[in-house]
Amino acid sequence: MALALAAFASGCGSDKAEPACPRGVIPADAAAITRFRDGPGRDLTDVVVNANILNILVDRCKYDKNSVAVTNFQIAVTADRGPADRSKAADFEYWVAVVDPERKILTRETFNLHFDFSELNHVGIVVADLEPRIPLPDVMKAPEYQIVVGFQLTPDELAWNRKQRANTGAQ
Repeated sequence: MALALAAFASGCGSDKAEPACPRGVIPADAAAITRFRDGPGRDLTDVVVNANILNILVDRCKYDKNSVAVTNFQIAVTADRGPADRSKAADFEYWVAVVDPERKILTRETFNLHFDFSELNHVGIVVADLEPRIPLPDVMKAPEYQIVVGFQLTPDELAWNRKQRANTGAQ
């Protein structure tokens, strides 16, 4: 897995004198998801699965007069099977949004991820490839835009993430 992550993080940009690609962002509140078995328990033995968006790569953009196409956009996600899991599989929804310099959401789309586990393999990694096209009034301002990625969370999952961040003092 370490080699896969090293290869993922080693992408390189274009040598052309074009503006940089939009910046990729993972909001802290939506970067992870923990699912528990039904019932009131919320300790380690109640965890069905944990997943984390490790990294996003926004690289190699193609520009035309009114848009930018991100031709190398990857999202690396890991999932860990918890002690309460009985299905040996997990499905997640995540979203990708394009945000302009004024923080207005221009587009937002939801995607699915699937993980299969075995008795011996309790961890999985998926690298999802997408090619978003962003309409821009001025392509030279592409670096001012953001491509934001996060898990689609229930209110309880979001509250859990915020509680965990508060307990660890993370920002």
